[in-house]
Amino acid sequence: MDINELNRVDTRQLPRSLQMLIECIGVEQAYRLTRLYGGRPKYIPKNPQRTALAKALPPDALAALIKRFAGLALEIPKVDHFLRQLRNQKIQEESSNGCSRSTLADKYGLSLRQIGNIRRTANG
Repeated sequence: MDINELNRVDTRQLPRSLQMLIECIGVEQAYRLTRLYGGRPKYIPKNPQRTALAKALPPDALAALIKRFAGLALEIPKVDHFLRQLRNQKIQEESSNGCSRSTLADKYGLSLRQIGNIRRTANG
């Protein structure tokens, strides 16, 4: 996923734990963490050399994470939070371009009711 897609994510609709990660290290690095460790706790050490996170994050992001969360085991949210929001945006766009509910349901593997609910959230 590229940064332009990630910038479309409305962070206010994400879980608070994910919002805190984004505030600390930015949306791109938070997305990377959710892809690597989502759904599992990840210990944040005080020393950056003592973690596999040094290979996953740039030094400035790792330093910010350690400064804020050193010594804690963070429950890293699942990447689904990002993916679902982006999927729903695509469904809303395609719907506004005239795509039918049944076509969208088939394309995204969702029920007609789910497509209707997603479409309604765009209008509400």
